[in-house]
Amino acid sequence: MSYTRRFSKTVAVSYSGTVSYPASQSGGTCHYSGTAYETVHINIHVDTDPFDNQVDSMKHRVDLLTGSVVATQAAHVAAKEEASHKIGDTIVKGFFKTVQSDISQQITELKNNTDALLIQLNKLAGQCNDKRRQMGVDYQRIVARYAKVFEDLNNELENRIYSIDEPVFRTTRKTDEAALKGMGTDMVSVASVSASENAHAASRISASLLKNRALEAIDKGKRFLEVQYHTDALLDQCLRQGGEAATYAVPCCLIEATTGAGYTTTNLYTSPMLENVNRESIRESIQAQPWKTRVPEQQCQTIADYFNAEVASKMLTGSPDKHTRRVAEMTSKLFNLSKTDAPGK
Repeated sequence: MSYTRRFSKTVAVSYSGTVSYPASQSGGTCHYSGTAYETVHINIHVDTDPFDNQVDSMKHRVDLLTGSVVATQAAHVAAKEEASHKIGDTIVKGFFKTVQSDISQQITELKNNTDALLIQLNKLAGQCNDKRRQMGVDYQRIVARYAKVFEDLNNELENRIYSIDEPVFRTTRKTDEAALKGMGTDMVSVASVSASENAHAASRISASLLKNRALEAIDKGKRFLEVQYHTDALLDQCLRQGGEAATYAVPCCLIEATTGAGYTTTNLYTSPMLENVNRESIRESIQAQPWKTRVPEQQCQTIADYFNAEVASKMLTGSPDKHTRRVAEMTSKLFNLSKTDAPGK
């Protein structure tokens, strides 16, 4: 917008000079000086219309530029947001694809291992069933053989008992046959006559049996006294008199373990009989013993046979569950990793 400004300012003007005047009487020069003041008024008209037009045009262009910048910024932010979403989706999808691939690979590997293990277990199950059938057949054969042996022993025992009291058994059988014949016929008079004879024979047989059993009891008592006498004599020869020093051996176990850092720990397991004994002295006594650096091969084989028998007995008892089988497998694995022939305590 055009405007007019008025400025007023007082201007001070200094002056000085010398004036020569002609000689009138004496003539000469005269010096003069002073200051003159004049108020100056200035009117300034400023025409701002062209500038204002240019400012308006510039403002319009700046507004257009600002709109373009804002639109560009919004488009840039939207592009960044879209790109970030794409990058995030790509990373997430890549991660899940990697995890899915890894899991699929593990599943495939575990499935192959499981199939192989199932094949092996089926094979072992078939072998176990074959062993079971073979053991059943062997058991039946052994039962039949021992049943025949016991039957022969029973028959032999019956024959020997019969041979000891053969007259008594023969008389009893004849008496029974006669009694059956008398009861099976109409000979009532014969049955009544033979009743007294049968009673007399039965009393004599009972007396004979009582005498036989009394004789057997006397023989058993005699054998018992003889065995007791020989046992007392043997104990008298083996036992020593009291008051002598004796050494009692009580089992104990010392376990020494060394970790990866070289730290060694020892644990002592003893019988309850050694609760009041100094455990440190026992530990020092055991550690001072000279130990063999190698277990004999025969003892290793004996330990292995006993271990395998114990594991097999645990597995064959009832129907073992998964935990029992896993414990048996881990025990066998630890036993196979052990070195019984290595130096050590």
